[in-house]
Amino acid sequence: MRKMLVVLMAVVLCIPVTAGSAEEKKYDAIVIGAGGGGLAAASKLALGGMKVLVIEQHSKVGGYMGNFERDDYTFEISLHAMDGLNPGIGMNVKTFEDLGILNKVKPIKLDPMYVAKFPDFDVEVPADAGEYVKLLKEMFPDEAEGIDGLYGDLEDMNLTMNSLMGLTSGDYWPTIKYVLAHPIRCFNLAVAWQQNLDEFLDEHTQDEKLRAVFTQLAGFAGASPEVVPAVFFGMMWNSYHFGGYYYFEGGSQAISDALAEVIEENGGEILLSTRVNKIYIEDGTAVGVGTKDGKKFMGRYVVSNASAPATLLEMVGKEHLPKDYVENVESMTVGLSCFQVYMGVDKDYSEYFPGHTHEIMINTGYDQEENFANFMEGRPEKASFAIVNYSMADKSAAPEGKNVIVITTILPYDWKDNWHINESYQKYTDLKNETGMIFVRRAEKYLPDLESHIEAYEVGSPRTMEHYTLNPGGSIFGWDNTLDQALLKRLPQKTPIKNLWLSGAWTFPGGGQSAVLISGEMVGREILKMENK
Repeated sequence: MRKMLVVLMAVVLCIPVTAGSAEEKKYDAIVIGAGGGGLAAASKLALGGMKVLVIEQHSKVGGYMGNFERDDYTFEISLHAMDGLNPGIGMNVKTFEDLGILNKVKPIKLDPMYVAKFPDFDVEVPADAGEYVKLLKEMFPDEAEGIDGLYGDLEDMNLTMNSLMGLTSGDYWPTIKYVLAHPIRCFNLAVAWQQNLDEFLDEHTQDEKLRAVFTQLAGFAGASPEVVPAVFFGMMWNSYHFGGYYYFEGGSQAISDALAEVIEENGGEILLSTRVNKIYIEDGTAVGVGTKDGKKFMGRYVVSNASAPATLLEMVGKEHLPKDYVENVESMTVGLSCFQVYMGVDKDYSEYFPGHTHEIMINTGYDQEENFANFMEGRPEKASFAIVNYSMADKSAAPEGKNVIVITTILPYDWKDNWHINESYQKYTDLKNETGMIFVRRAEKYLPDLESHIEAYEVGSPRTMEHYTLNPGGSIFGWDNTLDQALLKRLPQKTPIKNLWLSGAWTFPGGGQSAVLISGEMVGREILKMENK
């Protein structure tokens, strides 16, 4: 019980509060970066009546929550699926409502969620948690008791975390009543909070194949089961299987565009192709920002959705921050990037995606530690990968009879002497394109003659991700998703600088598109509380 109270206090103390910005025109809030977290914060603030300016270094809004076009094809940058949009129960239904976008986007429910291919069998993973558990027990009858125990723990975790998330509304009594009514659930959550996913599974099964199937989504969390926190994985798994697995008409760009529309409909402004390189501090308070082209914008709040290292160590400067805070930021490790092959193909491959799923996950073995070693040591011939046919979910992505196919995997940021980028841009381009073709040819086992049907071809390396987002290492997760850097161990949204707030993957609750939307909404809500709005 005592441990649970510590967890409750930590949650309360780490609830985000946000800021905005002002210009020479005097804004209430300035938001740096139009990624999902920044747009969510700006939307919440604009809906609350604040005068908001969003400044984005790219030529369009979205960051990783977006798309790009090549020829007749529209490519999704990062989203595989959004969780928690089942009507009435999905946690993101309220988030979308609070941000004013629920009726501006068109979710597409995906079921089965994906097909996982292993050396000895394939698994079509149902979206419904109960159906998934039933399938696992049919596949692994000797592990039925452990599967039931695992499912029970996840169900309890889901109920308890939903209660704890209620603390963010400021109404603590329902959570207190829940804790008093369910002390064992709360104690078990406190125990799981200290475990990685492998340790959590140890209590239920030692079967290597079952563990490999169940932990398939560890890649979505950005770390192997021996590293990723059990609670972070559990929250993600629960929100998909209890809350729903969705894509969107128009892809994740539709979410970003909807948020931008809310901002502008409520008097906010969005300034594109402009890079912030300075946050002005006066008497320990953030008062505005400066841009690379010499402009200055002043405001009462500043919210940064840029990377935490750039925000704090470069835009603010170490001299304005407490020494121990700087040391903590400098000691944290940056999360993984990814390697993606984007293809527009003149063939309809829908018959190769069983059950009309949009994603096939290719596993070369059952040992997840070895699988992640293939990623981290840069073995494209052996690394696991996913094949996504976005045309299965969104017919508008490609012309009729054609498909958008994306291969996603992980390769190191500094692979092959920094991808040969320091030798010449041509050598870098050649390496990433040749590496892309390794995965294309491996994918031909599942999509016959894929290479011969390519009409549009683009490859994104970790260097590409860094170029377009400015995230160090091209990180798609913010900080590395480890026990000492996840959830409440993320940097608090409130910084030591008065009226300077952080949103996005580098702060609570972490990486992932739904997580950054929650982060931005929480920041906006906290600032509005300060404004008594």
